Amino acid sequence: MTNVKTPKTKILFVCAGNTCRSPMAEMIFKNICKRHKRTGVIVRSAGTAADVGSDMMPEAMIALQNIGIKISNKPHKAQQYLPKMQQQYQFIFDLRDYDDPYGGGQVAYDAVCSKLEIDLEKLYHQIFDLRNPHPVLSC
Repeated sequence: MTNVKTPKTKILFVCAGNTCRSPMAEMIFKNICKRHKRTGVIVRSAGTAADVGSDMMPEAMIALQNIGIKISNKPHKAQQYLPKMQQQYQFIFDLRDYDDPYGGGQVAYDAVCSKLEIDLEKLYHQIFDLRNPHPVLSC
């Protein structure tokens, strides 16, 4: 019997600064994968104009905690989106169509986080239900 490795699914969420929308999406999607017991998924985030090394906005962390996502001890650090990432990830999602909560107070962060939670649950099913459909038994 040979040991065959299943390729990992690599997903990248992109926004402008990588301190609000995309890190929230990253953590929400990781949480969705965990809830569905989905393994073999690498989820990351980046920004098109990131201040590399910046922390996630405190309001973003609070919004995540408000929906039950625990913030890890390893803090998020903003990273720059690079063209080479197009070859490194199977799925890249641009979140710049979502309202940028930066400067909008906690209400703005909570609203974006709630919308991401709903949309990313749908996205999860679009990705994995189509890639790994349930077998159909024929008689």
